Amino acid sequence: MAKVRIQLAPEIEFKMELEVPEVDAGTRDYDVQQHKTEIYAEFERRLKEAFPEGYRMHTFEFGLDTGWHEALAEE
Repeated sequence: MAKVRIQLAPEIEFKMELEVPEVDAGTRDYDVQQHKTEIYAEFERRLKEAFPEGYRMHTFEFGLDTGWHEALAEE
């Protein structure tokens, strides 16, 4: 199991790196989307940590990140 970069996009883009079972950097986007429960749970955990007062999100989409933001790239 390898860490893959996930891009979540409601009206803005969120990016996170997450280990997903049976998924690696060469996996198809469709296969990543089969892990919606795990990805959403981690995203929600991070949001609750960042915004303890609460937040509201109506919808979101996700898939493999196709362009890791330069400022977030690992050295």
